[in-house]
Amino acid sequence: MTKRHSLITVIIVALLLLVGVLEVKRQSISAQLSSKDSALEEVQTQNQADNAKLAKQIVEEVRKLIDIPTDIEPTVATIVDVELLRTKNPFYDKAENGDHLIVTPNRAILYRASENKIIDVAPVQLEPVAGEGE
Repeated sequence: MTKRHSLITVIIVALLLLVGVLEVKRQSISAQLSSKDSALEEVQTQNQADNAKLAKQIVEEVRKLIDIPTDIEPTVATIVDVELLRTKNPFYDKAENGDHLIVTPNRAILYRASENKIIDVAPVQLEPVAGEGE
């Protein structure tokens, strides 16, 4: 019986040690994950600020080439997958990756900053969101 009790004691101690080691590793990974989350949040905040600054700069450049009312804040997007866009809309046939799309309430403007040139302009017809105005 004493051998059996010794074996059970050894197994229990080994299991407790294993649980302790796993808990320490879990806490370490949790701390690393928290650190990475904080770093990612900081990068995203910085990117949002950089993107807002770039969008403002692009709109200022485009306003020198075409009349965009100053009382509206256009949406600005950078084209990163022109091939996908071309399959969905012929407006992007002349576009290149890196070009910018400036969308106002009544038109879409395709702008190439490297040439300071408007590539195309198309009317925009915004559809009301279901349930609005009814």
